[in-house]
Amino acid sequence: MMQAYDISAGYAGNPVIHSASLQVNRGEFVGLIGPNGAGKSTLLRALTGALPPLGGSIQIAGRSLHSFNQRELARNIAFVPQSEPTLFEFSVREVVLMGRTPHIQPARGETSADHHAVALAMAATDTLHLAERPITSLSGGEHRRVLMARALAQNAPLFVLDEPTAHLDMTHQSDLLRLIRRLVDREGVSALAALHDLNLAAEYCDRLLLLSGGKIIRAGTPQEVLTPELLSRVYGAPIRVSVSPATGKPYVFPAPPMPSEDSAITPRVHVICGGGSGPGIFSALLRRGFHISVGVLNLMDSDEKAAQTLELEAITDAPYSRISQESRNKCLPLLLKADAVIVAECPFGNGNLINLEMAQEALACGVRTFLIGNCIEERDFTGGQASRLWDQLLASGALPVPTVLEMEAILSTLSQAKPQMLE
Repeated sequence: MMQAYDISAGYAGNPVIHSASLQVNRGEFVGLIGPNGAGKSTLLRALTGALPPLGGSIQIAGRSLHSFNQRELARNIAFVPQSEPTLFEFSVREVVLMGRTPHIQPARGETSADHHAVALAMAATDTLHLAERPITSLSGGEHRRVLMARALAQNAPLFVLDEPTAHLDMTHQSDLLRLIRRLVDREGVSALAALHDLNLAAEYCDRLLLLSGGKIIRAGTPQEVLTPELLSRVYGAPIRVSVSPATGKPYVFPAPPMPSEDSAITPRVHVICGGGSGPGIFSALLRRGFHISVGVLNLMDSDEKAAQTLELEAITDAPYSRISQESRNKCLPLLLKADAVIVAECPFGNGNLINLEMAQEALACGVRTFLIGNCIEERDFTGGQASRLWDQLLASGALPVPTVLEMEAILSTLSQAKPQMLE
């Protein structure tokens, strides 16, 4: 649908984009990603003819971009810029109706089909209730959705969108990208969108173009482009890439600051968890700069994968197996040198019961121990052994914490307690 070869573009003769080549196929959603200042908006403006390129060639459906007149171009490309001033108090309906301009014959004027297309576009973007409002009275998110409605009403086979989710809340971001995805899948339109959120780009796009310093440095599927090594280099900060458990797509997040092992004032916390009970605790601890150790975890457990992604110190054992004596011997020293042990709200069976026994030993040696959650009986698959150990821990001074959220206040006391303990 769109092919660009060796494009250079910029302002006042100064190139911002250097030798960029790309293509967008029919029925494909392509995401343009990259750090601020990479040149995404400049490239999109050049591709749509809004900014004359300094060099290279652009074709739309096999035809040179420069051979289109304005009406023809508007019938083929619906462009939503990153920002657009609202200089006149047109109503929202009138603004969306402007998207029908390339289809309206001046002698005939607007038809019922035009007004029907406008109504459908506003309904699809949740702007129908704004129809009679002045465009100047809208919030940033509302204004963004109106511009998208105008593009939908244009009924072009190619959408070029510059940060279409900017100023939108989480719900409207997802709604808008699902709408684009449906148009691509069901109606065969093509879309090229600059996206700031890498996780949304991974979730909805077929391919990604990574722009850095005005150059496309990689193009491919989200899995091919969103690698921690490449993203860390391009964005200038450590970045982790995991896999979304819900979709299997890449999930990108900044690497949390890892405490120095040599820092004498870094509190150490050992977490006993499993079955998805750990990540919320890991996040809370990392935000406060704790050194975290974890275990014993079975390999392939979701908490083990989270600990691996975050590069936490973890003791692991074989999948679906009982914790071995060897793993216990490796893990117990971590509990004993910790400033606190947190037992997550996880299930206990005969395979991981030894984790509670180690918590009991650590508590007996003076390590502060916190037990998260109530109703251990509902998580006890040991015939009552786990419940008895839990009750013994409480009787010996372990502190019950009903939920992870209520752990925040305790973490504050741990942060403050470490220097005092050293003194």
